[in-house]
Amino acid sequence: MKLKFKLKFTWSILFIVVGFTIAAKDFKLVSPDKRTEINVTVDDNIRWSVLYENEVLFNPSKLALEIDGGTILGENPKVRKAKNTSVNSLIEAVVPVKNKTITDEYNQLKIDFSGNYSVTFRAYDDGVAYRFETTLKDDEITVKNEILEYNFAGNFQVAWPSSGSGFGGMRQMMSASSEPGFGSKNPESGRRRGGFGNGPGGPGGGAPGSTPNSDRPQMDGQGMPPAGDGFPQRRERSPFSDSYEYLFGDSLVASVNETAGLPVYFSSKEGTKMVIVESDLYDYPNLFLKGTGTTTMKGVFPPAVIGTTVSRSPFGGNNETADYLAKTKGTRTFPWRAVVISPNDAGLLESDLVYKLASPSTIEADWVKPGQVAWEWYNGTNIYGVDFESGINTPTYKYYIDFAAKYSIPYLLIDAGWLNNDDVDIPEVIRYGKDKNVDIILWVAWTDMFGKVAEMLDQFAGWGAKGVKMDYMNRGDQQMVNFYEEMAVETAKRKMLLDFHGAYKPTGLNRRYPNVVNFEGVKGMEANKLGSTDITPSHDVTLLFTRMVAGPMDYTPGAVVTVGFGNFKNISSEPMSQGTRAHQAAMYIMYDAPIQMLSDNPTLYMREEPYLKFLTNIPTVWDKTIGVDGKIGQYAIMARKSGENWYIGAMTDWSERTFKIPLDFLDDKNYTIEILEDGINANKRGVDYKIVNKNVSSSDKIEIAMKQGGGWAAILKPADN
Repeated sequence: MKLKFKLKFTWSILFIVVGFTIAAKDFKLVSPDKRTEINVTVDDNIRWSVLYENEVLFNPSKLALEIDGGTILGENPKVRKAKNTSVNSLIEAVVPVKNKTITDEYNQLKIDFSGNYSVTFRAYDDGVAYRFETTLKDDEITVKNEILEYNFAGNFQVAWPSSGSGFGGMRQMMSASSEPGFGSKNPESGRRRGGFGNGPGGPGGGAPGSTPNSDRPQMDGQGMPPAGDGFPQRRERSPFSDSYEYLFGDSLVASVNETAGLPVYFSSKEGTKMVIVESDLYDYPNLFLKGTGTTTMKGVFPPAVIGTTVSRSPFGGNNETADYLAKTKGTRTFPWRAVVISPNDAGLLESDLVYKLASPSTIEADWVKPGQVAWEWYNGTNIYGVDFESGINTPTYKYYIDFAAKYSIPYLLIDAGWLNNDDVDIPEVIRYGKDKNVDIILWVAWTDMFGKVAEMLDQFAGWGAKGVKMDYMNRGDQQMVNFYEEMAVETAKRKMLLDFHGAYKPTGLNRRYPNVVNFEGVKGMEANKLGSTDITPSHDVTLLFTRMVAGPMDYTPGAVVTVGFGNFKNISSEPMSQGTRAHQAAMYIMYDAPIQMLSDNPTLYMREEPYLKFLTNIPTVWDKTIGVDGKIGQYAIMARKSGENWYIGAMTDWSERTFKIPLDFLDDKNYTIEILEDGINANKRGVDYKIVNKNVSSSDKIEIAMKQGGGWAAILKPADN
């Protein structure tokens, strides 16, 4: 397929050129709503600071770019000119993760410096950003380092990401003068276990072989497949080489001495919320944050990989690294360094800042079809009541296809174990699916694709596969960033969907290539079957305000076996989740995922048909998203619209909560509402739920009552339909 270029925008741009002299040192930029202010100081360095509602969020913080020859762009800078621009446009999202029509309104300041570089600053109502741009004479430059810092105006609260291997210098308790932390009222507050790092699963976060059955390699005592099966021995963990499946610990900025990936959440003294993200990342490494034990955090980056020894291991073998970050074009824009800003946690649920900053779509993508996915890895192909032996084989996959067809589920994901397996006839499975209107997505490790992307994808497309789940990249360096784009381009050429696992967070790739429909980079429900006790209701309602701010996340919800506090058991072949059935149902409304997994066993789903039918009536993309209420780690309430229907979702931590919310966001008409809510005994039996139907209108208020670890989900349809 030849890629077609198409921009879907309505531009309304006002250019205002402001006359600055060469001697100008201070610049000011405010957001359209006047609540956010950026101040830029140019003297011996370039520094920026940000205020929100007159509260200083971070003090002047240095930014610079060091390239080859000892040149530092941003050191002793000389201003040539500066230009202000105001933009008010509409973005029509090809695959609408939060909103179909996005208002892209911002004020911009672009400062050109001697030396053929510039820095552009933007102030939005929901955040701020800056980026470098170079127009250097050399076709290729070497970026030795990028200098960026955040000099916070106080010892702010931070939800610090950890892979579960220990929190280092984090404080154990809030100081007496501090506001209680986001987990302080939860039964699991302070309970931090090792997760994948110290327990079953290993750093791969769900390696093939983690299911103890004969179809997959067996685990050793360290939670990794033994080396004799062609997998590597456990390697020392690096913050740069990770599956980026984080727990978010409640801490203070000055208590952190570690390095972690984005996004990172902060709360100021006055309660202003910030989430540091990046966008438009191409041909350049990911940004990580490093705590310094002070109120300053610094940006750090993985070095460039200049040689990779690819082994049978899905983790990629050994890498040789350079003493620089990237070799890249001399004329280019660099990634946006951005901060989402909101007066409260609920506002974070609505932000599209990463998407707005990303490059527009370059492909014709009307063939991209979001939807739900039947999936077999979480439930271990452990179906029953059939006349064949279940497992990674053709009859089992045909059973999954029959299940998907019966409930109008458009996709089946065939996960690890099918490749080079004589028990699976993939072309036959795909043919069978086509006859039932169920398309197939195939899992593959990146090491299987590296160096032969076109060859492998041609084979998959020739079979008729409609998508690829790309796994185990577990890196964020320039080479891997380029591999992501190569995969996006090559799958788009073949009209195939792409889902990244073992992946870093979204950085806007899904806007430029709308066939990129999801990313992992989240410690999700798959950890339940690996023995982790970290996937608690509090963790679930922390992700909404942290990881999900960056973009869609493949948490893989849909557990049928749900248990209350203290009742979780590690049964890999029959996994369970913490919290209630309604808590799981709410995730289908609240978690951004254009392709959303139905993770549990089809046999169980069909025995719980009312629950299943409720889930399959929930869309995966949205026309509008409203953050109704929420507090990180404690609870969240969202409302979303798709077509004429509205959907409301709510989740809580281990605390019972009741809310009464107005329905004034509804259109001016009467609605029928179908509610799936916690049953009266859900505190004792997490599977207890009930479905209630009634009539409502925009003038009504609705009560949302949630049990411990509970949830609430509702589907509203116009009554005249």
